[in-house]
Amino acid sequence: MSATHASHAQAAHSHVGRYLKVWLALMVLTAATWGLSRFHIPGAAGVAVALAIASVKGGLVALFFMHLYDQSGPNRLVLLTSLVFVTLLIGLTILDNATRFPLANPPDSVTAPQHLRDAVLGARPAVPAKPPAH
Repeated sequence: MSATHASHAQAAHSHVGRYLKVWLALMVLTAATWGLSRFHIPGAAGVAVALAIASVKGGLVALFFMHLYDQSGPNRLVLLTSLVFVTLLIGLTILDNATRFPLANPPDSVTAPQHLRDAVLGARPAVPAKPPAH
């Protein structure tokens, strides 16, 4: 067996422990996602927590199973740029839905625009009632 073949075999097996740790973390996060689905979190907070867990899981897969952890700058820059655009896409979609006319969404929707707008932008101040005109 040549020295280069032995070094490649050694390098191929050196990541097994790291892969097992990442797999265990993914299993724990999957259990957390399942637990979150059983526990009702009101408003948009449940969606935010689920998206955070999914983002961490996606980051682990991208970094370790797609080998971005061991790569240099350009590959990481491509990943970061794509994450920025996905965040913009999701964020602008949520804000678009939050600013729609209330009748544009189904009235029995749990995430009706007013609830979503209050969760994202905060509750609007109460408008005082106008006195009757004479």
